[in-house]
Amino acid sequence: MNLDKIVPLQEKPETPYQTSITIPCLKFRWIHAQCFQFELPGGKVLMTDPFFPQHPKAWKEKTTPPLTTAELGRVDYVTINHSHFDHTANLPDVFQNNRPTVICDRIFARELSAAFHIPEACIHPIVPGLSYHFEDFMLNTFSGNHTDLGTVSNFDGGELFADPRNPAIGPLNSYGCLYNTNYAFTLKNGFSIGFAAGVDLTDLREAWRTCKPGLLLRQRIATTTAEKYAEECRSLGAQLVLPMHQDASSSENCDMNLFTQRVNEKFALENHTARMFNPKRLQWYSLESRICLSEKAEDLF
Repeated sequence: MNLDKIVPLQEKPETPYQTSITIPCLKFRWIHAQCFQFELPGGKVLMTDPFFPQHPKAWKEKTTPPLTTAELGRVDYVTINHSHFDHTANLPDVFQNNRPTVICDRIFARELSAAFHIPEACIHPIVPGLSYHFEDFMLNTFSGNHTDLGTVSNFDGGELFADPRNPAIGPLNSYGCLYNTNYAFTLKNGFSIGFAAGVDLTDLREAWRTCKPGLLLRQRIATTTAEKYAEECRSLGAQLVLPMHQDASSSENCDMNLFTQRVNEKFALENHTARMFNPKRLQWYSLESRICLSEKAEDLF
């Protein structure tokens, strides 16, 4: 055998390691009060508590124009936390270009249909404490209190929401302080969204003791301090936190960016991994799961 004639094999270059990878979870935007839009995996859109008033005083941010019906876009599902005007008033606008499934407590489902002329075939009445399977998510429902007992008896919305031409709105609105339904959405990709409004979190704390929401929507009560808000979110097992109804806090602790900073400082001080994000009104955001290269070993911990 002539070794001089042996041609060495060329070494193939190794395939390089990835430095990062991103998996989209969902897209969202905050509109007003507790009104959000979520673009779910597959493209369907969920809206919570439809309220985007055209009255300029309601927005309280002079640089942000009110949302028009034409700019609303697709809506496939609507959930109603409770039946006050600032959670239901723009439901008819949603129906102008969409025919979504409306999910609300069965106690006031009939009044909702009568007040806003929503076809009963489009309403999916629910009972708090039960689970429901929809095409794009599994829904777990929880009862709660909108206000502390013995405080606010009702909320009529004043001149901002009054509509004397529609007497059916009165009975619907009267249920607002009586029934408050919170939600947990488990999407088709396994990601979870927790919706926690009102003052009573007892049931939610217990229900989510072993099931932590990937994204927590927590109402920012007008007088709540950053320290108390951080504790509420921590007790619910929050990972990422979005505020709701922060428009009501414009006259008290009105700087929500500063409020968010203080909440995150509280999380960090207690070595809690949750973080809060304050979204800009009407701005769409993407929520993603990501692996990326860390330059320092200590960055991993």
